[in-house]
Amino acid sequence: MLETKQLQYFVVSADCGSFREAAKILYTTQSNVSKVIAGLESQVGYPLFLRDRKGIVVTSRGKMFYQQARSLLEQLQNLEDESEEHSLEVVRISTNPSSWFSEYFSEFYEAHKEEQIRYNIHTDTTLNIVQRMRKMEDEIGFVYVMPDDVLQFEYELKKYQLEFEVLSETFGMLYFSPENWIEEEKPDLHLLSEVKLIQAEKDPFRKYSAWKIEENGERILPCQVAVTTNSDYIMNIMMKKNHLANISSRSFHVYPLGEEPGYVLSAKEGKILYGIIRNRNVSRNPLIEEMIEKIREKINQEK
Repeated sequence: MLETKQLQYFVVSADCGSFREAAKILYTTQSNVSKVIAGLESQVGYPLFLRDRKGIVVTSRGKMFYQQARSLLEQLQNLEDESEEHSLEVVRISTNPSSWFSEYFSEFYEAHKEEQIRYNIHTDTTLNIVQRMRKMEDEIGFVYVMPDDVLQFEYELKKYQLEFEVLSETFGMLYFSPENWIEEEKPDLHLLSEVKLIQAEKDPFRKYSAWKIEENGERILPCQVAVTTNSDYIMNIMMKKNHLANISSRSFHVYPLGEEPGYVLSAKEGKILYGIIRNRNVSRNPLIEEMIEKIREKINQEK
């Protein structure tokens, strides 16, 4: 019977292309790696590597074995991770990048910090969150849906038997500083052509090009995207230190008149939908239900 250790030594050796380099990663000796691989080859009945002075090369049959061995090791790792998680209740949430949701979740966590719960918060694009919900990787997904994406979004929901509840309809916003660090004055409207943006990768707010400033209702935003990133930290720092702007959803916060952190943007197709995706086949977690109800209350309070 093959052992997990043999498969691990084989996969690492194949990845490194060297028994010596594999030994360093596995915290063992080169001779021990060679011995384990030789034993594995004896058991399977064919060579997994071609050996010469330059190193090792995976054989054609070894490549097929590699795919199976790697898949098996990944499955074993997933089983180990799941067994570790059973000691705590794990709440899995996916969300579009959102400073408003981050602030809300911080408050929610504080109210429940004494409970034996571990939260897994995954940020992603709306369509990727749909796929995660389809595969039941998360219990709930909080997403924004752009007006011109509604038909495709509804099709994906129907195809995968997912449910969507609209919590609010909102606008876009051109931010000149992170929402919680309002220090910059908004530039005059006639200077907006000089504004450069930092946007999230695969960001629907970046791809949409027909934004109009609500203050005059006519101007189509011509801002240039200078940086794309998947890091909220980089985005916040560069907005603060490099004076880059960001187009995202308007916050649900209520600001005093004239003190919003940017210009409100409208889309000609309609408003942006904000809501929750559920999988009909997943039982409802009471803690998730409490979170959703409090988000409903918070949004209604801040309208």
